[in-house]
Amino acid sequence: MKIQFDAAQFWMLSPQLSVVLLGFLVLGMDLITKRRLPTFLVALFGLVVPLFFTLTLSLGTFGTHPPRAFFGMFAADGFALFFDYLFLAIGFGVILVSYGYAGKFLRATRGEYYSVILLSLAGMMLMGSTTELISIYISLELTSIPLYVLAGLMRHETRSAEAAVKYVLLGAMSSAILLYGLALLYGVTGSTDLGEIAKSVTTVLHGGNLVLLAADVFIFTGFGFKISAVPFHMWAPDIYEGAPSPSTLFFSIGSKAAGFAAILRIFVFGGLIGPSSAYLWVMVAIVAAVTMTLGNIVALLQSNIKRMMAYSSIGQAGYLLVGLAALMLHNTPEGMLSMLAFLAVYIVTNIGVFTGIIGLADATGKENIRDFDGLGRRAPWIAFGMSLSLLSLAGIPPMAGFLSKLFILATAWGSGSQLAWLVILGLINSAISIVYYTNVVWRMFAFEPPKKDRLAMPAAINIGMALAVAGILALTVVFGLLANQILTGGAGLLK
Repeated sequence: MKIQFDAAQFWMLSPQLSVVLLGFLVLGMDLITKRRLPTFLVALFGLVVPLFFTLTLSLGTFGTHPPRAFFGMFAADGFALFFDYLFLAIGFGVILVSYGYAGKFLRATRGEYYSVILLSLAGMMLMGSTTELISIYISLELTSIPLYVLAGLMRHETRSAEAAVKYVLLGAMSSAILLYGLALLYGVTGSTDLGEIAKSVTTVLHGGNLVLLAADVFIFTGFGFKISAVPFHMWAPDIYEGAPSPSTLFFSIGSKAAGFAAILRIFVFGGLIGPSSAYLWVMVAIVAAVTMTLGNIVALLQSNIKRMMAYSSIGQAGYLLVGLAALMLHNTPEGMLSMLAFLAVYIVTNIGVFTGIIGLADATGKENIRDFDGLGRRAPWIAFGMSLSLLSLAGIPPMAGFLSKLFILATAWGSGSQLAWLVILGLINSAISIVYYTNVVWRMFAFEPPKKDRLAMPAAINIGMALAVAGILALTVVFGLLANQILTGGAGLLK
């Protein structure tokens, strides 16, 4: 039946459309006024509009909406709305903590900086909502191209220009690999619609179909670059170090969340974890093991805090891939929701860590681990919040990071004996990660500061840290109840 365009369909798309319009509005304001505060405030509080539209979709304020829109290419289901909230939180957090840094180091490009973040944010939101292969690829490019710009916004810094060039080249290669995988998937199923693909792979194709398996491998490889999984991680350390610190924060949480949103949308809703997962889960499990191990071990050797966080991000991707391997073995709501919960905790804690990194860089222009010596005396509040975030990332009980990691490993353990070795390796890697996370905490409070002074942090940094700390504490307190709700009634998210 032909789907007609109507107001309900555009209402479903209203969060993404409003973010795009906000991006252009911010860019126009930057041309009109040279004052940075109005542009910043519009970019920050303008996100209330897409948040309002997302809430109306969640609550059905203006009536029910159809399950699919725009010829079946777009969905506003529970999965999509979860990621809409997640990406809006990412956008708000990144823009908030960028204010002082952008005014000092991105003075000539701060308007473009805010607008590019918003346009990339719209692409990320679309990646979680689109249910058709071509739309997913276009959404990916809308997400990625602004990220290349963000990496090179410090025009007079050689490191920033180098980071942008590397990001473009490796991003183009990963997009080509992904596009080839999508083309194979279309060729073997005869459709680009995920619903039709799911029907085809369950009723016509079988687990031994080599073309389908090749398509799965190429698609996973293409997204492997986006989530910085080994051996597709080589871009992350140099680009994290060379890009402006707020851009690095956006890469570390936005790109990873968008990549996993697309992976879950294609493999789960496209039915690919059915007939081919008997082979694919083995590859995902091996990649997860190597990713966790390399990320955590190499992070021990880093002297630059952003490079350390790059390898930390790689290690965290490994834990998420453990959840994906478990999901491929047994497609259960618990497997899906353990990954979503881990992503939410990872995003909040990373915002806390990078708020401290951005604050120190804004005050001193330095980013090495030894530059955090004595930060507990120079900026006590920032040091406290950053320490809390680092301990959560390390998985120290009873922090939210420990609970989310426990949840994802418990889900893998419950998937059968095939993943027992991976769970044990995950626990070993968690112990390794404690060393480099607590090293930064130790230096902030046990070492003498290089100067006997107090660092003046911008109000935006202090507010951003307060929100991150509040988020970590809230997740820590309520995670037991949340996990119970997930295990008993989480299936509704997939409806």
